[in-house]
Amino acid sequence: MRLLCTCIALFTLACQGASNSGPASDVSKAPPPPESSAKPPAITGNPHAPGEPRASATTRAPINPQPVTPSGQLRPETIEGLTAQVPGEWTRKPGSNPMRLAEFTIPGPGGEVTLVVSRFTGGGGDAASNVNRWKTQFTRPDGSPVEEANQRTSVRGSLTVTTVDIVGTNIAAVTPGSPERYHEPDSRLLAAIVEGAGDPFFFKAVGPAKTLDVWEPAFRSFADSIAPG
Repeated sequence: MRLLCTCIALFTLACQGASNSGPASDVSKAPPPPESSAKPPAITGNPHAPGEPRASATTRAPINPQPVTPSGQLRPETIEGLTAQVPGEWTRKPGSNPMRLAEFTIPGPGGEVTLVVSRFTGGGGDAASNVNRWKTQFTRPDGSPVEEANQRTSVRGSLTVTTVDIVGTNIAAVTPGSPERYHEPDSRLLAAIVEGAGDPFFFKAVGPAKTLDVWEPAFRSFADSIAPG
């Protein structure tokens, strides 16, 4: 009888253990944790705003900087039917591409500057549109846009000559249409647009202000000397 009771007790305990135990957990079949709904931080600010140069901005090293004192000596030059009196220190070279009629190397303490003489078939735009375009190629030292250019227009016979002077940071495209731009503080533009002899002529020098500051009076005299050949 005692043996029978012991067997019944063991059988009862075995049944209770089986009913309380669940299936073994399977870690490999557990669902993955939900993906985070957090978004990456938003990018703020304008990466191309004036005063914030692009990563590809280019600053050119000065070429042959040297102190220069203008001598006042002039020589006559003829360019595609125009004549002008050019400072003796300016060196003339052939145009480096078909759109350039001539180039003049201007020496100075900030490095050499190239005065480019261009003329475009069909015109290339009037003086006002070109001055507005050139202003967009400069910013003020604080990065704000250049809103005004120092310009003067004079009529001499059949010619209308507009001289332009802009000072600031040069941010012009390295090549026309290129996203890469210069970032050159303390730059200056001296230019003359000559209308009235067919397609306009453009005389444009852009470079270190240290050099063009030296030659600003001579450049104005040069522009005033331009006449039909």
